[in-house]
Amino acid sequence: MNNKNKKLIIVGAGVTGLSAGIHALKKGYDVEIYEKNDFPGGCCTGWVRKGYYIDNCMHWLTGTNQHTKSFKLWKRLGAIDETSNLYQGKYFYKSTYNGDEISLLTDTKKLHEDMIKLSPSDFEEIDKFIKAVDMLIKANKKEGILKSSFNTISGYLNGYLYYHKLSLNELAKKFHHPLLQKLFTDYLPGDYSAFTLLCAYAVFASGNGKVYEKGSKQFALNIANEFTRLGGKIFYNSAVEKIEIQNDNFKYIISNDKKISGDYLIYAADPMHLFTKLISIKYIPNALKKKFEDKTNNKTISSFHVAFLVDKNIPFVQEATCIEVEPIKVGKEEINRLLIKDYPYLYQNKDKKVVQLFIVQNMKDIEYWQELYRNDKEEYKKQKEKTVNELTNAVVNKFPELKNHFEVIDSWTPMTYNNYFNTYHGSYMGFVFKKNGTLRKISPRIKGVKNMFFITYWQTYMGGLPIGARLGEDIVNYL
Repeated sequence: MNNKNKKLIIVGAGVTGLSAGIHALKKGYDVEIYEKNDFPGGCCTGWVRKGYYIDNCMHWLTGTNQHTKSFKLWKRLGAIDETSNLYQGKYFYKSTYNGDEISLLTDTKKLHEDMIKLSPSDFEEIDKFIKAVDMLIKANKKEGILKSSFNTISGYLNGYLYYHKLSLNELAKKFHHPLLQKLFTDYLPGDYSAFTLLCAYAVFASGNGKVYEKGSKQFALNIANEFTRLGGKIFYNSAVEKIEIQNDNFKYIISNDKKISGDYLIYAADPMHLFTKLISIKYIPNALKKKFEDKTNNKTISSFHVAFLVDKNIPFVQEATCIEVEPIKVGKEEINRLLIKDYPYLYQNKDKKVVQLFIVQNMKDIEYWQELYRNDKEEYKKQKEKTVNELTNAVVNKFPELKNHFEVIDSWTPMTYNNYFNTYHGSYMGFVFKKNGTLRKISPRIKGVKNMFFITYWQTYMGGLPIGARLGEDIVNYL
């Protein structure tokens, strides 16, 4: 097919939309991206408060090993290359409880020893867990699971079949020691498939999950710069208000009261916004509609954050650490565990550093913030501030040495994600990948429209930056 002079319009300059744009330019399309905000990257971004950068996205980046397909994809997109400074944390995260602590270290042999020392009675489950992670680490260090040895493949499959059938809550109950129980539910929501945590930890421990030292915002800017270098155009502050479909074909979008036509349209933003605000709900694929309607099996999550500015010389927390606190209501539900994370690679030449609290928000919490915001914005601000104060006091009570050495510089709720990115219920990862969750993807076709497609996390089994990048590549090949 000759793509020369074929105009492709992309809605959304997130990583998925940018990836689609870059691959389309290389195939000969003329590409324009229309973006609601004044920055690229979608949720892969950050911002500055009081002269300090707050990172919103990257906890680990799958694809930092140079032999992997993901690294080669990131390089093609201009995100990172062999000269990029990448940071390897000391551990994936640490859990503490009643004076004990355990860290998911890069050294799994040392982790095995630490876990056995902590709880000898849990030897069988500990051994099974470490062996499954080690198999996944081997796969990450090779070209991929399909090119691994038979022993690695069989071990991988055994781990998959065991852990994919368990939620993290169910896996936690298989351990006797209370700290090990908390370890498996501290970082990811308990509804998640246990295999999700194993995969993420193995990526990190293999060295294939380092972090770009300049942060998420610059990472996204790198990709946007590659897109424009290739001749693509991004129109910022250009929310799409309507998509016009006539005679089973996309005709034009309306943005800033202007009609912009094209030969093809790729929508790379939230699907519920697409099918309820921009085009008729009749166009939604049945498979996706059923998933949104089945809220029992297809849950969504978001998060509540607080960012603190902390004196660097105060012993506080390294990497990501989960601590016990007095019960606090965040949204509708009480929590007694707090995930605290710093970003040491971002503040090497600074007097202070930013530390974030990250609290998962489930459907009840999300709906609470949504209702407050829509019905009474002043009450929303009041309750948000109250929650921030209670969380701040909880941290000071846990670490009294921090008093007078840190300050709140920002906070945000699920509504923040909804306002900036039009995300359904403030979710930035699509549906929760639960135990026995299907790996089957939903087609990018818009039923009844010949030249329009959509690519979002909601059509696949989980979110994440590499998946977004691959979706962008796949849709161009699909075209």
